[in-house]
Amino acid sequence: MTVENVIPSSMFAITGNVHLHESASTADLPQASPVSIIQRDQTLYVHFVWSQNGWLGKLLSPGCKWDARVYLELMGAGEISNPAPVTVAFSSASSASYSAVVPVSSLPQGAYKVIATLMLHGPSGPTPIAAYEDLGILQVYED
Repeated sequence: MTVENVIPSSMFAITGNVHLHESASTADLPQASPVSIIQRDQTLYVHFVWSQNGWLGKLLSPGCKWDARVYLELMGAGEISNPAPVTVAFSSASSASYSAVVPVSSLPQGAYKVIATLMLHGPSGPTPIAAYEDLGILQVYED
């Protein structure tokens, strides 16, 4: 994941990745990973895996939450409504690992630009701790 380093990495660092999985198709096609082409009847799962390191993690509020979100832009037609984000509780520790899965289903046919974002929210709103991953183009077709 690409991380905006507004806080020195010696104080707090995020590392991780995002990958796509597909559900089984009604046409009994084999599942593949990485996936960049799916049938319209399949659910796409965007799997986030990340970790935090650094002493600042112990000082951040245990009320913080990670927000894992997926943005899909239909090429040539604009942004579509985004799937609901997945919220993961923050661990007040100098080192912690996390994962989240955002399901995406019922996409119309077409080609989509897919971006995954991760942001830490404090009790009073977003923090400057964030990351993103450009997952490229996803082709959705109907058999």
